[in-house]
Amino acid sequence: MGRGAIIAAALLLLGAGPARAAEPDAALAAVLEDPAADAAARGRAVAEAAARTDAGFGDSRVAVRMILHDGRGRTSERALRLLTLEGTGEDGAGDRTLIVFDEPRSERGTALLTWTLPGDDDQWLYLPALKRVKRIAARNRSGPFVGSEFAYEDLTEEQVDAFEWRHEGVEGCSLGECHRVERIPVEPWSGYSRQVAWYDREALRLVRVEYFDRKGDLLKVLEATEWERSPEGYWRARRMDMRNELTGRRTELLWEPHAFGTGLDADDFTPEALERVR
Repeated sequence: MGRGAIIAAALLLLGAGPARAAEPDAALAAVLEDPAADAAARGRAVAEAAARTDAGFGDSRVAVRMILHDGRGRTSERALRLLTLEGTGEDGAGDRTLIVFDEPRSERGTALLTWTLPGDDDQWLYLPALKRVKRIAARNRSGPFVGSEFAYEDLTEEQVDAFEWRHEGVEGCSLGECHRVERIPVEPWSGYSRQVAWYDREALRLVRVEYFDRKGDLLKVLEATEWERSPEGYWRARRMDMRNELTGRRTELLWEPHAFGTGLDADDFTPEALERVR
């Protein structure tokens, strides 16, 4: 399952992750049509159905251009690669993702590895200037990732059990009609009090997320646009925009087409492998 690291998902990502061209989901329809189902059950059903749309891709590679906007009209750019290995589901193991920076030269070789695990995720950051791998503690994952508007926690896989869910209805969105779903992080270290997510009704693509800070104020808005369908049947957003509502800063992600089934394996996604990344 590969929905969460948006760079990962909501890069994967990160929370704005991929979706296969969906056939009607019988389990979701049954819950939505059940008059006894409450808002919590409906919200969780949407999240579970969205996760099912992305099973079976195996692994993927994609090049991404990151553009940082400082709110005063100035920009800077970075080039990176995102590699993903789909989780086996055994013992709750989820996806493994690796983000590697190629440009600018000062950040070349910087890499972030994320393992999705039941109950908590593991993250490691490799800084080539220091030639060492640093584990990112859970309490520090609300901090910004390399100066962008994405936090470290935004780069972990979207796990259904990581949130409490509530369906807030169906409303118009950039892809026609969307399920509006509130999700509240269950982890005490999260920098967010709650999030509001929009999943389109056609393919359960995550097209928009609003992030509220610990005080309950709107902090950031993520929008995913320019969707394309791959030959394998997966939808991908070619553009993502994370906007900070308090500072005016924003981070754009411009995605090249994904390559699937490229032969990646678990040995490519270990802390020891980070120092060999080129």
